[in-house]
Amino acid sequence: MFFIFGLGPKTKVIETNQFVCPVCRTRSSYELKQQRNYFSLFFIPLIPLSKPKNSFVQCLNCRTQMPSTVLDHAQPNV
Repeated sequence: MFFIFGLGPKTKVIETNQFVCPVCRTRSSYELKQQRNYFSLFFIPLIPLSKPKNSFVQCLNCRTQMPSTVLDHAQPNV
């Protein structure tokens, strides 16, 4: 019998909203994401092995990943 298993991160989208990106300087959508390590069998993540790690923000316009602290400095939606 042949089994394919491994350990690896899985990224989960927590929130989607809009902000002014500090990199591309445009109002664009972002995704707040969080990673966690999983045990996977046949490339399917099954068992979480760690607590969620620090979250990060990805601008959907320029695709830049930045720490979630940029949302603290973002301008409120108007």
